[in-house]
Amino acid sequence: MKNRIGWGFLLACLIAGPVQAKDINLGWSGIGSWTTLPYVVANEKGFFDKETLKVRLITFRGTNLMLTALLAGELDYATILPFLTGAASRGLPVRILGAVTKSSSYFMVARPEIESVKGLRGKKLGINSFGSSADYAAYAAVSRSGMDPNKDLTILAIGGGTPERLAAVVSGSVDATVITSPAEYAAEKQGLRVIMSAQELGQLVRIPITGIGATQKKMEKDPDEIVRLLRALRLSTLYLVQNPEYSLALFQRVMHVDAPTSDKLFKLYRDQYNPELTLPDSIVDDLLAVGTFRLKEKPKALSQQAVRDWSFAEKARR
Repeated sequence: MKNRIGWGFLLACLIAGPVQAKDINLGWSGIGSWTTLPYVVANEKGFFDKETLKVRLITFRGTNLMLTALLAGELDYATILPFLTGAASRGLPVRILGAVTKSSSYFMVARPEIESVKGLRGKKLGINSFGSSADYAAYAAVSRSGMDPNKDLTILAIGGGTPERLAAVVSGSVDATVITSPAEYAAEKQGLRVIMSAQELGQLVRIPITGIGATQKKMEKDPDEIVRLLRALRLSTLYLVQNPEYSLALFQRVMHVDAPTSDKLFKLYRDQYNPELTLPDSIVDDLLAVGTFRLKEKPKALSQQAVRDWSFAEKARR
């Protein structure tokens, strides 16, 4: 009897065939930064495949569009943590579920005649959009350099990605901007000056940019899928950290830098990857500040549980 049950189960498995990979739509800001490499590695090295997930990375140039798609169910997940935290703080039904980095890599670049952040007094500082993590980084850098961001200079939302904002500085439309590493090398080639490095700004602003966020509906509907997705990203992040030969080549290929620069960047950011997936409460507080610092009416004090849920990440680590 036992043998018949065993053979029957095996036959059923053979008839059913291999498990079909599930299609996943994941919104991100696009390839090019060290913070997005865990997603690239998970695809290239088959970590998504091992979890029977077929992940489609969909590039969004605007976080508002990404949020709209997430809430509409057109996206399963989004990756921009500060924006998701801000949305959750406003009462929208989203949560951050994991972080693949511990920090961002924002730096401030200016026209060559400007020698420091204090040299921006009376000048124009360009950011992508108000309320963004770049806006918060700019605001914090200026205020912690002894100036009032609302009075001593003009912060302008000029949109665009890194190339467009660098072009705005070169043309003189703005005097400075905040962008992410490794664009400092491109900036310096265009004759611009780095007035606050990624390391310096990272001491002022601790805002991990990339991870995984989802709607509460998704969390209730597909908890196992979320754990599998986070486990794949945990393994890809570990792979990045533990395989420098592969990672150095990846840095060169994705970020379009030479071998010495790749080595420098890898050494700089290797310890900023986050295979643990969770974040300390103090950093979640900084993420909350990004989403609320420009609001005229500040939301009531929120519990961290209102914006993050680490239970899936904790299961992914087991």
